[in-house]
Amino acid sequence: MIISDTHFPYQHPDTIVFLRAIKDKYRPDKVVHIGDEIDGHSISMHTPDPELMSPGDEFKSAIEKLQPLYKMFPNVDVIESNHGSLVYRRAKKYGLPAFLIKSYRAMINAPKGWNWHFDLTLEMSDGNKVYFTHGKTSRVGGLSQSLGMSSVQGHYHERLEIFYWANPNGLFFDLRVGCLANDKSLALAYNNTNLKRPIMGTAVIIDGQPKLCPMLLDKKNRWTGKL
Repeated sequence: MIISDTHFPYQHPDTIVFLRAIKDKYRPDKVVHIGDEIDGHSISMHTPDPELMSPGDEFKSAIEKLQPLYKMFPNVDVIESNHGSLVYRRAKKYGLPAFLIKSYRAMINAPKGWNWHFDLTLEMSDGNKVYFTHGKTSRVGGLSQSLGMSSVQGHYHERLEIFYWANPNGLFFDLRVGCLANDKSLALAYNNTNLKRPIMGTAVIIDGQPKLCPMLLDKKNRWTGKL
């Protein structure tokens, strides 16, 4: 099971119940968070919105809202990402060495079963390999084809899709998993310059084959409860 970009504390309000429904339906034996687990809007490299929370309040809110996710998924492989790395990028910009900063797990009060990876290659139940990264290229099929194996990416919020391709060695997929960030939040206002809108959802991989799990929304921007 893949958890797409959540951007806590600016996640979609139905993120937890949606992910719980997917967990109950598919009973995954492995969970990968594709990155951007927190937003970090207040310490962004871009100018933060003064109407939103201060850094202290934002991180406290993110930690509080992450608790149900930690409880539901105590063991998760997390992919390092541009939003998740903001604290370290800020520290580097201002000349602070990494050893002065506590671990990211401690920073967001994550369980010991949450482990971060720059990227990750796993063997699927059909014996084929799949490569996970936060976001390396927006070109459809490009990452998978360059690696010669199936791939999964987050980062591109407006992409919830599967691209298949084949060579003499087999059939492969390039999977994009959308996001679970609240498009209505001021923290996601940068999306307003993009005509394409973020797609709420994520995906699972069953017996080596990906399956999309879109979050179907009603006119009030709430999940309909249907998978």
